[in-house]
Amino acid sequence: MIKKESVIIYLLIGATFFIFMDAYTVFGIPVSWLGQVLLTSIALIEFRNYKHFFTDRLFVSCTFLLLIPQLYLLLNNTYLEADLIYVTLRYFNIISFVIVLAFITYFCDKTESNKGVIIKKLKLFCIYFSLIVVYIFIAQIFDFYEPIRSRANTNLFGDSAQSIFWLSQPHRAMGTFREPSFLITFFYPVVLLVAKSLKKTNILFCLLTGLALGLTRSDYARFFSIIIFIVFIYSFYKERKANLNLASLLLSIFIFSTFGVLECNLNPDSIECSEYKNDVEKINQSGKLKIKSNNASSVVDIGNERLSVLSYFYNSFNDLKPNGLSNVNQNFQSFESEEINKEMYLTNRTVPSYLLTRYSAQNFGTGNYSILKYEINVQNIVVYYTQAFGVMFIFLIFILFVDFITRHQLSVSTMFFLIIVVFFAIGPIEEFNAYYGLVVGLAYSLFIREQIHEKI
Repeated sequence: MIKKESVIIYLLIGATFFIFMDAYTVFGIPVSWLGQVLLTSIALIEFRNYKHFFTDRLFVSCTFLLLIPQLYLLLNNTYLEADLIYVTLRYFNIISFVIVLAFITYFCDKTESNKGVIIKKLKLFCIYFSLIVVYIFIAQIFDFYEPIRSRANTNLFGDSAQSIFWLSQPHRAMGTFREPSFLITFFYPVVLLVAKSLKKTNILFCLLTGLALGLTRSDYARFFSIIIFIVFIYSFYKERKANLNLASLLLSIFIFSTFGVLECNLNPDSIECSEYKNDVEKINQSGKLKIKSNNASSVVDIGNERLSVLSYFYNSFNDLKPNGLSNVNQNFQSFESEEINKEMYLTNRTVPSYLLTRYSAQNFGTGNYSILKYEINVQNIVVYYTQAFGVMFIFLIFILFVDFITRHQLSVSTMFFLIIVVFFAIGPIEEFNAYYGLVVGLAYSLFIREQIHEKI
């Protein structure tokens, strides 16, 4: 007879697989959305067993303080149908995060074996998914079969096809996601969680998953790998024992993210390269295989987009009032397009002939004209929810952080839990979701609940 817990664990892995199918749609619905709904539905099966979480005084107080201003905004503003759908989806993501977080901590505490079984299944999932990532990486270079990537791109031109080709830069792994950065955001934390939880040394697992992560050539992954390496050194100093799993994982990430190859150098006759014959000839004129490396400075280079978000956040400090979930990206768009609007006004006032032609790409150094039409995302959880809920969100996060560090010892396990939380907090995905709840809940159960001693 199959145990109920076993069925739930298989469903959790299945939902995770669907969530990772970010690049695909079914009947116009993103497969990743279906995965998020499935994950939330699984958590709701056992709701009566952990419903006390939602009656806790701290949870009720935080919810009350955050939602009262939002209710005022909803009742006093007029919303279009599209805006209401947008806000509903945003609240669903928050609710699903909390529900799955509460469920997975309960489920792991229910029996000790549940945690071990989940880690074993996640280990197998990471192995198979890494093989998929490596295959798709090779398939995109050599024009092998790859499932049709049916979901729209994530850039300003929302209806455009996904970008899977880099002419003058090394090819980057994106697996079943629309962007390499999305692959890192979802896959890196679960690989780290499994690698840290393995009871035995498994170099092959760490090298394979490190290869998949490294092929993304993500500076974000390299930056956090440096942080984890510092914790690794601290752990070795404190415990006098090296974690070979972490060492091999970090080493493989650094190697494969540092060195990359050009698609048009490996396969100059590929479908994409054939459209740039002159450039391909210049790339291959030496007749040698070119290996490109990341600059060391790129690890700490935030990039223009992140700097713009930080600038927007800094300029909003004087007025951190609740703006509502539907207005954050609109306000960011207005902030980003301020200089462009001035430029267009001055241009049109001085040279009326500009009114007769639409310049969709060229600008004079003040920004991208596309921002005037297409809404952009802040791509940061802290910025997004602070702008939506106001200064109260920052205040509550501070209170929860102080409560956490005063209750728990600053051990290696605690630091790994905090690293996973911070990884999500400053990642390119600007919202909580059910998958985040799953990983954070697992990390809490594995790294925090297992600690015997707590500060009083």
